[in-house]
Amino acid sequence: MYVPRPRLEKDLARSFSRHTHTLLFGESGNGKTWLFKRALTESNFPYIAVNCANASRLKSLTAEICGCIIEPGTAIKMKFNEEKMAELSAYIAKGGLKHTGMYDVTQEEPLLRAFKLFADSGASGRAQKKIIVLDNLESIFNNDELM
Repeated sequence: MYVPRPRLEKDLARSFSRHTHTLLFGESGNGKTWLFKRALTESNFPYIAVNCANASRLKSLTAEICGCIIEPGTAIKMKFNEEKMAELSAYIAKGGLKHTGMYDVTQEEPLLRAFKLFADSGASGRAQKKIIVLDNLESIFNNDELM
């Protein structure tokens, strides 16, 4: 159940419209998640919520962010083969040359790729601010590797 908090909703919506980071903090169960979801929905900002508790379980904030942005089953080209062939045919002789090459495709860093996908998603033709929420951030505060 959501408890309306107009002043906090307004303040939070105002922080979304600026180019800043916003940290919402408070005791567990006080409705921080409800508050940011309400404020973001009312402000019409596209967002994803990354659950830091899952990042703690996965031992990777990057994996959790990528998992929230990149659709499961998305194909990524890792390699490709190239085959070239030339053939010469004369009246009594035939000759040819064949070359096969295998190439690795340089991969973009997964987190950067995820951020680009998120930035490019949604409304086409116009840049729109998008927000990534690190929900349950307190679950990784004491983990130097994840922070």
